[in-house]
Amino acid sequence: MLGPLTVISNRAALSIEKLPLAAQGLFTCQAFFDNEDGVRAFYYYVYLIVQVPVSKPYVLVSDEFPVEGSRVWMHCKVENGSEPIQYTWQHEALRGNVRNFTGNNSIINVDNINRSYSGWYHCVVSNAVNSKSSDSLLLNITFGPDVPQIDITPYRITKYGYSSLETETILFFCQAQSNPVSQYVWFYNDSQIYTGPWFTISNIFRNQTGNYSCLAENSYLNKRSRQTISLTVFYPPDGFPSCSVEAALNHTFLKLVCSWPGGFPSPSILWSGDLIQAGQRQTDTGQTSSAIMSLSSQSLSTNSSMFTCVGSHPALKQQTTCTTRSYVPPAEPVCFTNMTSDRQYVTFLCTWDGGAPRALTWWEEPGGQTQSGKEESNILVLRYGTVQGGKPYTCYAKHPLMVQPKTCKLTPEEGSTIWMRCNVEKGTGPIHYVWQREIFSGNFSTFTQGNSSVVSMTSVNRNHTSRYQCVADNAVNTESSEISWLNITFGPDVPQVDVAPYRRTEYGYSVLETENVSLSCDAQSNPASQYLWFYNNSQIYIGPQFTINRILRMFAGNYTCLAQNSYLNTRSKKTISLIIYCECDL
Repeated sequence: MLGPLTVISNRAALSIEKLPLAAQGLFTCQAFFDNEDGVRAFYYYVYLIVQVPVSKPYVLVSDEFPVEGSRVWMHCKVENGSEPIQYTWQHEALRGNVRNFTGNNSIINVDNINRSYSGWYHCVVSNAVNSKSSDSLLLNITFGPDVPQIDITPYRITKYGYSSLETETILFFCQAQSNPVSQYVWFYNDSQIYTGPWFTISNIFRNQTGNYSCLAENSYLNKRSRQTISLTVFYPPDGFPSCSVEAALNHTFLKLVCSWPGGFPSPSILWSGDLIQAGQRQTDTGQTSSAIMSLSSQSLSTNSSMFTCVGSHPALKQQTTCTTRSYVPPAEPVCFTNMTSDRQYVTFLCTWDGGAPRALTWWEEPGGQTQSGKEESNILVLRYGTVQGGKPYTCYAKHPLMVQPKTCKLTPEEGSTIWMRCNVEKGTGPIHYVWQREIFSGNFSTFTQGNSSVVSMTSVNRNHTSRYQCVADNAVNTESSEISWLNITFGPDVPQVDVAPYRRTEYGYSVLETENVSLSCDAQSNPASQYLWFYNNSQIYIGPQFTINRILRMFAGNYTCLAQNSYLNTRSKKTISLIIYCECDL
């Protein structure tokens, strides 16, 4: 029971080899001595305590792959060892950090375990004899997948979400914390397009704008999570900005209009230049693809002005521009008149061509009446008999680059002297001028020529009414002017009076009582005459034709037609005698 024993007699000692645990107990040593009194016995007691060394511990765990949030226990198991036994736990995280647990427990209980408990665990046991360490046990916490994180290269974040430039190469990367590692599936607008954490689109186009989703899947736990981002592909408008100049506020302002439609997002466009930098305000049109600026005539050059519109877009590396120019027409306004073949209407025309934007023209009548200033108001049409006398008809021409309008007037009269000038802005002298007059439709005949740009015509008459042009030439080239209309005003001539029915006697015109009599008056005049009828010096009618129904003998007398040219303020008249006969007299 005690194992092999050896008694060492000379020392009264006892040797026990391979001491078993059963040897623990009370040992008695008895000694006998002889003396005078006889034999005496002595007893010595020794209590032997047998200390058992701890065996190598091992770790037991309730689940080596617990799910995050579950309950886990670990037990440090020792087969042999004398009490008391001390327990020390060590945790080596997957990242290499080592920490000791406090306490002296062979069992560790963890409620609601999380991923931070993942790692290698071992326990160290010790007693009064020795110390032993267990082998390491891997506790692998399973979890996830968490909500994925999506990264995009190149990285651009705007108010629209993630953005890219058309034709770029876009790299998507999806990562979700998970154990075991997740599998990744990519979706475009809910349609599966790729499998794996990395997803690349080479040469992306605008039609690939949309929602991109990454689905992370932990097949071990049969769990999934998803993240969606919005990707907007930026693309520039087609072509270049378009810019133009327009007139505004009755040509007192110059409006600069720049537009560049298309693209996403809309491009940024602004007017640049000295006037803009000086503080002129640009109008917010509500559409970023257009920019409008209004400049007053006072702030502009009277010759010409150049303006530049600058457009930029995130999808373009460089800005793009367009340029427009505003300039005054090179010559002076030209005005002329024309009369319809039936002499019913007189047309006043005014032109001032060649500028940008187009000039505004309008007519002012002698009484100060004006047309509403608007483009295409360069034509004034009046009835032949309503043309007013007095001051001439004036054409006003206004351009936004000029503060004050230019004017031209129509005032030629029959018998007066007029001159015409051939304006040539530039050209190397000497310049030779040829004046031509239209003989019949489309055919012109030269009536004078020379080195003077001015031609004078004295005592003009109605036969001078025609279309004229000048031809200027030098050693380099020949140029013709626009055709101008010269309309000579005259009259009225002495009127011609006709009576119907026509009966002429030695006493004058005669009619039968109760007949219908028509009196007609016509006088050559430009503009057309107005006609007034008088009976024995009393005005009775206005108009070229006067009719008396069922005339009576009491209407016999003198009838006078007064023709009046109100434009020239001239008059002429013709009087006839009308005799009334009755059939009874016959």
